Amino acid sequence: MSILVIGANGGVGAHLVSQLKQNSIDFTAGVRKEEQVADLGNKDVKATLIDVEKDSVEELIEKMKGFEQVVFSVGSGGSTGAEQTIIVDLDGAVKAIDASEQAGVDHFVMVSTWDSRREAFDTPDARKIKPYTIAKHHADVHLRNSGLTHTIVHPGMLTDEAGSGKVDVDLYFGEIKDVARENVAHVLYEVVTNKENRGKELQVLDGSTDAAKAVKNFNNK
Repeated sequence: MSILVIGANGGVGAHLVSQLKQNSIDFTAGVRKEEQVADLGNKDVKATLIDVEKDSVEELIEKMKGFEQVVFSVGSGGSTGAEQTIIVDLDGAVKAIDASEQAGVDHFVMVSTWDSRREAFDTPDARKIKPYTIAKHHADVHLRNSGLTHTIVHPGMLTDEAGSGKVDVDLYFGEIKDVARENVAHVLYEVVTNKENRGKELQVLDGSTDAAKAVKNFNNK
């Protein structure tokens, strides 16, 4: 199945790595630091250095060759300033998308923001992190316009609460609510381990339906 998880040391990515390892799925964790590679290796997790900020498209192509799927779980979260947001959340994403396409990746999974539509830029929630929302908007548009089969996951307000494995998913909810990072990872797991779940775009909140059933039953086409 050969999955590359970029941002494997992040809040959502680390949970996804744990779930993939627990279920013996073939994957590689993409991280930015040598010590992170070594630490994951000590835990019997395959890991590789990948930095969407510093790596060129050509370097990313070489690192992505041979992978069937790429999960992009990288982001500043709007907390690092507009310049870094543009560098990582926009250009980093665009480079990863272009590299995946040229490397022959079959499926690209984007962990986006809650609402990346242009009309969301000036909503009360998005206004606080407008550069981040704008960056995610254009990254998502670039992905939709690429030649890649793709899935875009829009999490609610991320928390570090233990995930129940139960979620609510929809194309658009009326209001943003909490979602545990672990529950977002459960959704990503269902996306990368079931081909029937590819090509969807959905918002995710903590909810009452097992992630496997919720993602399988959702159809935004």
